[in-house]
Amino acid sequence: MLRNDLKEEYKIFFMVKGHLDATPETVVASADGYFKRLWADGSNGAPLYDYEAQFEEAWRKKQNGYFKNIAAE
Repeated sequence: MLRNDLKEEYKIFFMVKGHLDATPETVVASADGYFKRLWADGSNGAPLYDYEAQFEEAWRKKQNGYFKNIAAE
């Protein structure tokens, strides 16, 4: 798999696990395997597009929490 940006790798992680509570290292390490799993699921008719809005909302919340934690340091 080509190297994606971290947001895309978190999106793949979210589509499989349903949350973003993982370190960037964990997300990057699991990206290839999860991509293959989603590819197979999509080929079998799974409605993967349903996760798009859910992911964007979760990503916004993660970014807000992340930047608040940095500002507090």
